[in-house]
Amino acid sequence: MYVVVNTIQAPEHELSRIRRAFRDTAHDLDQFEGFLGIELWQDEGALLAVSRWATREAFLAYPRSELFRKHHKGLRGAEAMTAAQIKMYEAESIA
Repeated sequence: MYVVVNTIQAPEHELSRIRRAFRDTAHDLDQFEGFLGIELWQDEGALLAVSRWATREAFLAYPRSELFRKHHKGLRGAEAMTAAQIKMYEAESIA
């Protein structure tokens, strides 16, 4: 499994708007083969979008897609990922 954590730091009113946007569009990710799910974690002054994918390659199909540009106001994957605070992990679910 491949886990991607996108940390978004913003004022609380912006985080509320971003949470709503994630909720409204999360189902769009179901079209990607290997997408396993997404969770939103709240931290002090930050929102963490934690997505799970079958493989790294499955994840990388998303930032290369037109849907990614739609979700990110026209930014291409390379641009958005450079500006974002993203960490990626190989993971294993054991229970």
